[in-house]
Amino acid sequence: MARSAADEAHRLDQLHKQDLIPQREYEQGQLAAESRRQAAESLRLEASRLQQGQGAHESERQVQSENLAGEIRKLEGEQATARASVDRLNYEVERRTIRAPISGKLAEVAEVRPGGVVDEAERLCAILPDGQLRAVAEFAPSDALGRIRPGQSGQLRLDGFPWTQYGSITTTVSNVAGEIRDGKVRVEMALTGTAKLPINLQHGLPGSAEVEVERLTPANIVLRAAGQLLTAPRSNVAATP
Repeated sequence: MARSAADEAHRLDQLHKQDLIPQREYEQGQLAAESRRQAAESLRLEASRLQQGQGAHESERQVQSENLAGEIRKLEGEQATARASVDRLNYEVERRTIRAPISGKLAEVAEVRPGGVVDEAERLCAILPDGQLRAVAEFAPSDALGRIRPGQSGQLRLDGFPWTQYGSITTTVSNVAGEIRDGKVRVEMALTGTAKLPINLQHGLPGSAEVEVERLTPANIVLRAAGQLLTAPRSNVAATP
């Protein structure tokens, strides 16, 4: 628009110099051309202002975006810290929570008073799991290792019930420990002969257990005893003159 106004003014100047248009028409044309030039300049300035405003808004949006990204990173860091704190507190709560590893009945309970301190791995009670009773015996390693194995039969005699009156309980070895603890080997036996036994069996009854590990003839027994005598160490006795 500004260029066309300038061209129009130049054309009027040429016509005026050549006296081809009257003075009044020339002046009116100049005024119209000037008006169009000013309008074009105003539009150009408005466009420049809008462009600058758009750049400022773009810069402002960029700053806001960077600020939001910083806030997001800050919140993510706080979230990670809070999650770590929650995990640590859950661990501390778990350490201070006492749970039974199995379900069952309490057989032995340690005396713990309110306000007392319980150490880690301290034994608080013994739990009898649900199921049938079983006998637990402890044998010397020389009598158990390599000799007692699952499936062997045996018998259990209770100390509080004389076997001559109440009889003995037949058992079957169900499990043999593979390690020695406190100088003994733990052997677990299932109770098989309790149907007609006039005893109310319960946990904690003491007694003695025997397991049949082999059968020998009288001749084998004599030979074994003779071999033990022959291999037994002899003591040196000093002669007295």
